[in-house]
Amino acid sequence: MKKICSIILPFLLVACNTEKSYNVEVTDDFNEILERGELRVITIESAISYYTSGDDQMGFDYDLAKNFADYVDLPLKVIVANSVDEIKQLLLNGEADFAAYNIPCTKQTRELFNITDAVFMSNMVLVQPKGNQQITDVTELIGKDIYVKNESKYMQRLQHLNEEIGGGINIRIVPDSLTIDQIMYEVSRRNIPFTIADNDAAALGQKYFKNLDCSVAVSLPQAKSWLVRKNAPKLTDTINAWYHSIENSYFFKQMKSQYLQKNSYYDNFEVAIPKGSVSPYDSIFKKVAEIAGYDWRLLAAIAWNESHFNPYAVSSAGALGVMQIMPRTGQKFGLNDSTFFVPHENIRAGAKLLSNLDKMFNFIENQEERIKFVLAAYNAGQGHIFDAIELAKKYGANSKIWYDNVEKYLMLKSKSEYYNDDVCKLGYFRAAHTVRYVKDVQRTFDRYMGVK
Repeated sequence: MKKICSIILPFLLVACNTEKSYNVEVTDDFNEILERGELRVITIESAISYYTSGDDQMGFDYDLAKNFADYVDLPLKVIVANSVDEIKQLLLNGEADFAAYNIPCTKQTRELFNITDAVFMSNMVLVQPKGNQQITDVTELIGKDIYVKNESKYMQRLQHLNEEIGGGINIRIVPDSLTIDQIMYEVSRRNIPFTIADNDAAALGQKYFKNLDCSVAVSLPQAKSWLVRKNAPKLTDTINAWYHSIENSYFFKQMKSQYLQKNSYYDNFEVAIPKGSVSPYDSIFKKVAEIAGYDWRLLAAIAWNESHFNPYAVSSAGALGVMQIMPRTGQKFGLNDSTFFVPHENIRAGAKLLSNLDKMFNFIENQEERIKFVLAAYNAGQGHIFDAIELAKKYGANSKIWYDNVEKYLMLKSKSEYYNDDVCKLGYFRAAHTVRYVKDVQRTFDRYMGVK
């Protein structure tokens, strides 16, 4: 993705009242929709609402809308708007039948539209990079540049907030083509300093852009809902009946899990990888591979599974950069506050860590086996892996074989009879993530082997 800085409109917006007037021109209701033989939904592209992946249409609101279309036995046509104002106008013009997007239930919205029972509560939060200069109170936004889309609900909230704190917020505009998720991505890359987002969208984005902080609220919780024109009560009643039929269903829970807990939309946010390469940093991996003592593509596979090559990644445990190195470990291998997020420095430190771990496990003569122990130690720390080795020895397993042997006893370290065993030095450990990590890195490494 190109840096957003080069395409941001070079002006500030002055806070003003953005409430608009609309003309209600269409009276189609559910019977007319049935006669037409097509159900038209309008939404906005975002990780939660709607996006495309290849030839597939996806999104929490989209999948719910598709389920509703199946419920009324009509084909679904999707219309993508750029803003809430555009959604409202197209609804009132009769170019769409209902909005599958969480629109704030303001007084004006209630006057013009029926609020469906598909209501969700959320508030807006400040999205900023983690660091020593973080904003902790909205009054600290005076004099700061905050980037939002023009005529968006986020811009409207910023304008009101600006009035509430007495002015001084610099509201800057980003292109309409950007989604809120793309704007948050630019904040994570430090191309822009701040934006605001709904807390559910921010919480989802934070799982992927791990150096973001979204803890400062900039609004009170507010009801948000799908909308139908005021003069379409039968359609509103049909949507409400459908919604109550699925809101406690397994399908609804699955949709929440698929889109609100994890989300394939963010696969589009990886750092750009040149054609014929496995990463943006192939030359660095090749240069430091001799330090690691392993194939450069293994380093790349570790980086992919640790950070997806994001040089600014910060994990919930505090690991930093491309190779996700803990601060104390990074200092041991030459990193400091100014170099943790510099790719070639971080990757070099990761190579040194890998070499160090390889020496710790050099009693495992078979290198293909040793690499599994090294990967597990990279992820979990060597102490828990040595505990699992000792447990394997004690209970008659092969202490130099990973799968079904040491791996098994690492998993058993979550049970008291094993983590309290005298041979264990570090006690309890929940190993499912580490066991999966070893397999994932090896799978990625195998995929990279075709690249020279």
